Amino acid sequence: MADVVSSTLSKKDKLAAARKKLKRFKEKNKTPGQDTKSSSTRSSVSPSFNPSIVGEKTSSVTDQNPHLPDLHINERPTASTESLHQLSQHINDLLHESNAIINGEAPVENSSVAQLEERNRELAALLEKHIQANEQLNVQVQQLRDQSQQLQNELHEEKQSFVDKQRDVGSLKDQLQVHIQTIGILVAEKTELQSKIDQLKKQSDQRLDEIEEMGGRLRVSRQRITELERNMSSINSSSQQYEKNSKGYAKDIDKLKLELYKSNQTVEELQQQLSELNGKLSSKVSDCLAHEQNVEDLRKKLEMAELYTQQLSSQSDKESLKLIDSLQQEREEYIKKVEHYQEAFQTVTNERNQQSEQYQHYIDQLQQQTQSLTNQVTSLTDEREKLYSEQHEAESKMHSLRRQLEKAESQSQCVSISSSDLQSEINKLRADYEELAKRHETQIRDNAQLSRFLDEKENKIMDLESTVGDLKEESSNKAQLLENIQSDKTALSRALTQNKDLKQQLAELQNGFVKMSNDSMELMTKLQSEEHRGHELADRLAQQEDELKDMRELLASRDLKLDEIQKCADNLQRENYQQEQIQDRLRHYEAQAQLVETLQRELSASQDMMNALTTQNSELRNMLVKSRDNKDIYDESKDEKSDTIIGSLQATICQLEAERNQLIENLNDQRNLSDNLSVKVADVEEQLKMTTNPDENIVSRVEFDKLKKTMEAIQEKYTRAMRDKADLSDKADQLEHLVLQLQGETDTIGM
Repeated sequence: MADVVSSTLSKKDKLAAARKKLKRFKEKNKTPGQDTKSSSTRSSVSPSFNPSIVGEKTSSVTDQNPHLPDLHINERPTASTESLHQLSQHINDLLHESNAIINGEAPVENSSVAQLEERNRELAALLEKHIQANEQLNVQVQQLRDQSQQLQNELHEEKQSFVDKQRDVGSLKDQLQVHIQTIGILVAEKTELQSKIDQLKKQSDQRLDEIEEMGGRLRVSRQRITELERNMSSINSSSQQYEKNSKGYAKDIDKLKLELYKSNQTVEELQQQLSELNGKLSSKVSDCLAHEQNVEDLRKKLEMAELYTQQLSSQSDKESLKLIDSLQQEREEYIKKVEHYQEAFQTVTNERNQQSEQYQHYIDQLQQQTQSLTNQVTSLTDEREKLYSEQHEAESKMHSLRRQLEKAESQSQCVSISSSDLQSEINKLRADYEELAKRHETQIRDNAQLSRFLDEKENKIMDLESTVGDLKEESSNKAQLLENIQSDKTALSRALTQNKDLKQQLAELQNGFVKMSNDSMELMTKLQSEEHRGHELADRLAQQEDELKDMRELLASRDLKLDEIQKCADNLQRENYQQEQIQDRLRHYEAQAQLVETLQRELSASQDMMNALTTQNSELRNMLVKSRDNKDIYDESKDEKSDTIIGSLQATICQLEAERNQLIENLNDQRNLSDNLSVKVADVEEQLKMTTNPDENIVSRVEFDKLKKTMEAIQEKYTRAMRDKADLSDKADQLEHLVLQLQGETDTIGM
């Protein structure tokens, strides 16, 4: 304070001295009627003190009000140099005048007077300028006086405010101590909360680890579920394909049975036709025997004719002619009969060929049908084996599902035992949560009050900082106060940020606790629902076991029926083989029939020969008649002709005898063949009689309908069992997943 007072007093003394000097300068400048010497002396005196006055004045003004602009700083040095220049010129003029006077140079007075006048004019102009400058300086001095008065008033106010601020600083120090104590309490609470947060973080880390483990288990279970779903979809698709195939097979079996029925009818018709053909063959055989007898009779008659021809030479011509006529008539009758027999035999052969072709075509169809039946039987057996394997797999899966259900039931019992402990721990956690919520609300209120109080104090501190900034030079404790205030501000800001962080952490903990409580309630509901599902699954398992037993019985009956069908197919194969053998025999018989046809052709050739002989006989008769008419005229020529005719007749008779022998041999062979054919036909008839009872091994329509219904029932039960098995597997996987979740949560709650 003493330094401040001394500095203000020194400034006042300087201002008073400057004012006195200015008054003197003005008085000297205002005195009129002075000569050039006095003005020169004034001008010489004024430069001696004007610069100092101006310098002191400007220094005082700049010290008191450094913000005022320097208006005439550039004009002051110009005025002082001008005055010096004028003084130097005036002194030079005086020296020149004195020298001139001394040297006797008087005429120079006029020039010096003119120079002096000019100089006076210049000095008058300079005076005007100085007067203007003095007026400006007076104005500035008045302004400076006003400013100094204002500064004195401000100093007095600042002293009073400084005293008030010192009082406020004392109260602020007390408040700062209170704040420091509150900050210490907050820091202690913060450490406690931080320790709790660390514990909660550890628990949350443990929960996260457990959640990750549960997520891994969930992924594994989901993969298993997807694999099982794929297997179930493939099994369902295969079962649907089996159903479609079984329906198609049932339709094919119906068609085949209809075809078998039709084939049996055609076989019966063919058997009837064969019996008719056998009757026709027997009739033809009898006809052949009759023809053979006729041929023998003809041979005998030929022999008789030969005898008659031999006797013709000895007997009369009339008797020979009668015999020849009778022989010709008989020959014509025989020719007609042979033609009739040939036509009948030709028709019989054509019918037989047609029937053989039809029979061959029918046998080919039967072979194709039997081949398709064998293929179908093999495919059905393969499918049956596949169904057996799938049934075994389904049984193994059912056993595994039973085991899993037993495990799930045991685990659900354990979970039900641990659920009571979980409920008690949940109640404890709820009580802790309510206490924490109450403490959190009180903490929020305290923090709100502290934040308001701190905001007010921060505003006051800002005001104090603005005032303390002006009083830095006057107070020695300002720096310490500012540092303390700044440190308090930083501590308060840190406390506020920590309180905000604690609020956020408490909110997160509240949300986590709410989630945990919701999860626990959901788990309890899921446990109850899964227990109910477990009971339902057990009931369904019992039902499915009963259905599986029924399905096994139906499959056993189906296997027996399949074995019967297999036996029927084997019998059909045997019948086809026998029919093939019969067909081969018929082919052999057809070959033998060709031999018969050749023999018939030979018979026709012999008949032609007989016709030729009859014509020759008729010619001979005509010749004999002519010879009788011309007996007397042509005796000699008759003898010659008779010799030639007898030679020709003998040659033809030899040929006829040779042909007769061949025909006899052929007839014997034909008889043997006919006997063999009759025996073989009898064998064929017996075989056909043996094969005419295929209906004994054929399944009736009623039995087929029953088999079809049982197959459809088996398929429906199988599809139901597979669907129920899929549902059970899905529910078992869900139970495993829930049990694992409950185990993880019980472990975390126990931790």
